[in-house]
Amino acid sequence: MEVLDLIDSLEELVVQARRLPMGGNLVVDRKRMLDLVDQLRLSVPGDLHQARQIIESREQILEDAHRTAREILEEAEREREQLINQNQIALEAQERGHAMLVEAEQRARETIAEADATAAAHLSEAADAATKQLDDADEYALEILRRLQGQMQSYLESIRASIESLEQERR
Repeated sequence: MEVLDLIDSLEELVVQARRLPMGGNLVVDRKRMLDLVDQLRLSVPGDLHQARQIIESREQILEDAHRTAREILEEAEREREQLINQNQIALEAQERGHAMLVEAEQRARETIAEADATAAAHLSEAADAATKQLDDADEYALEILRRLQGQMQSYLESIRASIESLEQERR
């Protein structure tokens, strides 16, 4: 179940709860409430899986960038050798080949740097989203548990008052 579906289920559980005649408090199925909170906790790590996929995607991007860089370097080297072999002016061919090689290395470094930056940005966004969802889920669960604690205290106070009343009547 998605986190939002579980939150909807929690809300539905509260809406369907029976009202107590005194104090306007609700009777909530404790087991069902705790089951939903557990399911909520279990559904959050999906974002961590997404972060792992982003890391794998980053590795694939880096691998592609390295492969492209190698291909560019090989192509530059082939062109350089071709120019040297085909041209009468060997010096010009060597200079052009060297320039292409330097340019290819620069483009490869830029491609790798861009891939690293993109992967880091995606990873950071996924980590931030996962952290926020975990925080939101914990905050929501804490709020529900505090409400339940307040209701339970109210019930206990009502029970104590009833016991005291019955004891006074028996005297």
